[in-house]
Amino acid sequence: MKNLIFILIFLSFSFTALCQGGVNFEQLTFDEALSKAKAENKLVFMDCYTTWCAPCKYMADNVFPREEAGEFFNPKFVSVKFDMENGEGKELAQKFGVRAYPTFLIIRPDGSVQHRIVGGVNLDKFIEIAERGLNVKTSFDYLDRLHEKGKMNKKQLISYQIALNDAYEEEKSNKVAQELKSILKEKDKMQKEYWPILEKESFGSDGFKLVLNNLSTFRKNVGKEKIDNYLFENYFSTIGESLNADAKPHGETLKQIKSELENLDIDGKDVLLSTIELNQACLMSDINKIISIAEKINTNENGELWSAMEALGFIKNKASKDDLKRILRLEEQYMNLVEDDNKEFVKDYFADFKIAMIDGVNFQDLSFEEALEIANQQGRFLFVDCNTSWCEPCRYMENVVFKQENVRNFMNANFVCVKYDLEKGEGPMLAKRFGIRSFPTFLLVEPDGSLRHKIVGGTDSESFVALVKEGLDDNTALGSLMKKYDNGERDKKFLATYIRTLVELDEPIAKEVANELFKILNDEERFSDDYWFVFGYVELCPYNSEIAKFLTANLSKFYQTIGKEKVDSRLRDGYMDDIMKVISGREKDIDMKRLNVIGQEIKTLKLSDEKTILSAQLIAKAIKMNDVDRLLIVCEKEIPNLGTCKDDVVYYLSGYFGKVSDVQKAKWKEIQDANQ
Repeated sequence: MKNLIFILIFLSFSFTALCQGGVNFEQLTFDEALSKAKAENKLVFMDCYTTWCAPCKYMADNVFPREEAGEFFNPKFVSVKFDMENGEGKELAQKFGVRAYPTFLIIRPDGSVQHRIVGGVNLDKFIEIAERGLNVKTSFDYLDRLHEKGKMNKKQLISYQIALNDAYEEEKSNKVAQELKSILKEKDKMQKEYWPILEKESFGSDGFKLVLNNLSTFRKNVGKEKIDNYLFENYFSTIGESLNADAKPHGETLKQIKSELENLDIDGKDVLLSTIELNQACLMSDINKIISIAEKINTNENGELWSAMEALGFIKNKASKDDLKRILRLEEQYMNLVEDDNKEFVKDYFADFKIAMIDGVNFQDLSFEEALEIANQQGRFLFVDCNTSWCEPCRYMENVVFKQENVRNFMNANFVCVKYDLEKGEGPMLAKRFGIRSFPTFLLVEPDGSLRHKIVGGTDSESFVALVKEGLDDNTALGSLMKKYDNGERDKKFLATYIRTLVELDEPIAKEVANELFKILNDEERFSDDYWFVFGYVELCPYNSEIAKFLTANLSKFYQTIGKEKVDSRLRDGYMDDIMKVISGREKDIDMKRLNVIGQEIKTLKLSDEKTILSAQLIAKAIKMNDVDRLLIVCEKEIPNLGTCKDDVVYYLSGYFGKVSDVQKAKWKEIQDANQ
C-alpha cells in the first residue's frame, strides 16, 4: 500500500493527458528495422521489455503514448519493441546482453549499439537521456571506447560516468567516480554538466549537502525548477521513509528536515511541512490528530490526499471502532478529489477500513468460484475454512482464534477468506477436490484454484499464524513441495521435508514417498538420527511394510545409533496402533495371526509398559473371536491394566456393546462403573 501511494503521488506531479500521437512502435523483425533505418537515414530505438516488469508497463502506458514522445522519437528513429522472454526477444536479449528491464537501445543501421538506457523515468528525463545517446560524443559506445584508450579529459570523463549511469553499469561507474574524485574541484560539481551525476545523490549525502549549501549557485547553473524538484523529491521520499522500522528513532529525521525547510523557499514546501506533521503524529500514535488532519484535506493538487491516506493506513490496525467510523466518513470526500482513473484505488482503500470494522477474520459470503475471481483481481491467495456443524475444534477456531486481533489483522491483510460446511452445498465437492478427511481443515488456494497449502486441526492464535506463514513460504508450502516432487525432484533432504509435511497434514501419499526415500538411503543413512523419522512415524511403516521389517530385523543396531528408549517407544506405538485399529473397528486386515505375533514380540522385547499392551492385545483377540461373553470376561480382567489408554478403549467398546443383549449390556455397565 505504501509504495503504491508514493507512486501515485509522483505520477500526480507529472501527469498530463495522453494523446494518439505517441511513439510509433512498428511491427518489424530486428533485421527489417535495421533495413528501414538505413533506408530512411535513422537510428533504431529498441524497447526491451518483459510482461511482468512494472517499470516497463509504466513506460508503455504513461510515457510512450504521449504526443511529445512521438514528436521527439518518430522523426529520428525506427522504433520497435520486443518481449525478451518470447520469440525473437530471447535471441536479442542474449545478443545485446540485456540483464535488466526495461532496457532501451539506440542502435545504428549496421546493428551496433550506440547508446544504452536502463530503467523507467518520466518523459522529460527520458528525452534528456536519449538526446545524450543521439550525440555521438556523449553516447555510451563512443565514450566507452575512448576510456579504453585512456585519452579522456575532465569533461569527457564526466560524460562517461553519466553514460555509465544511464546504462546501469554500476561497477564501471564506481571506478570512474574514483577517477573524477581526484581531479574535480567543488566548483566543477556545481556546473550544469555535472548535474546528471549529482542529482542521484540522496538526502543526507555529501552531494545533497553541497546543493543545500550552494542553492543560489545551483539554481543559476542548473535551473530553479530542476533544483526545487530535486530537493522536494528527496525530502518527500525521506519523510515517507521515517515511518519505516529502521528509520532514526524519535523522528530525528523529520526534525532535521523541518529545520532545513525553515530557511528554504521551494515549491511544495507547504506539502512537505504538512506531511511532516502527519508522520510525526504517526510516530507518536496520535490517532486523533492524524484523523483531524485527514478530515481537513480538500485538494490533491500536490498529493496532499495521498499523504493523508498513507498516514491513515499507518493507524488502521490501532484505531478504535469510533476512529474507524470517522475515517470511513471520508470516503465520499476523497473520491471527489481524484481523477476517474484513481477512483477504484480509493474505493479499495476504504474497503480495507470496512474490513477492519469487523470483529475477527472477514469471511465473505461467496461461492468458491466467486472467491477465486476476487482473489485473482486482488492478487491474493484464497483462505478456505473447511468445517462441519458437529466439529468442536471448528467452533473453537470460529469463536476464539479467528476473533483474536493478531489473526484478524494478518488474515484480512493477506487473504480473501471464505468458509464452507463440507457436508452442505458445494462443501462435498471441495472435500473431494482437495482430499479433506478431517476437520477442521484450512486451505490456502492459489488464484488459479490450485492448492498451495493445507493446515489440519485447531490450534491457538500464535501457532495458527505461524502455520499460515509456512504456507506462504515456497520452501514449506505443500503445493510448492508437490510441484517439485511431480517435476522429478528427488534430493534426499527435499524428500525428508516433503514427507514430514505430508505426515503433519495426514496425506496418504506420505507412505509412498517414505518408501521411495527408504530405497535410496544407504545403510549409514538409514541408521542415522537424520532419517530416523522414516521409521519413527508409525503411519509411514505399517507392520508388513519393507521399512518396518528392516526396523525389526536390525533392532540392535538401531538401539546403538538411536537409543533403546526411543526405539522401544516407537515399537510400543506401532503395536498399540495396530491393536487400537482392531478395538475401534477401523481395520479389518489385522487378523489373529498378527495379534499373536504382537504378543510374542512384546514378551521378547520386555518393554516398560508390557502389561498395558498385552492387556489391550487380549481384548483385541477377544473381539476377533466374536464371542460377547468371552469378551466381557476378558474386559473385566484386563481393563484395569490399561493405564492411559483405558478411556479410549472403553469409548470404542461402548459402541460394540450397544448391540448386545440386555444381560450383556448390564454386565458391561458393571465393568464400566468399576473402572471409573
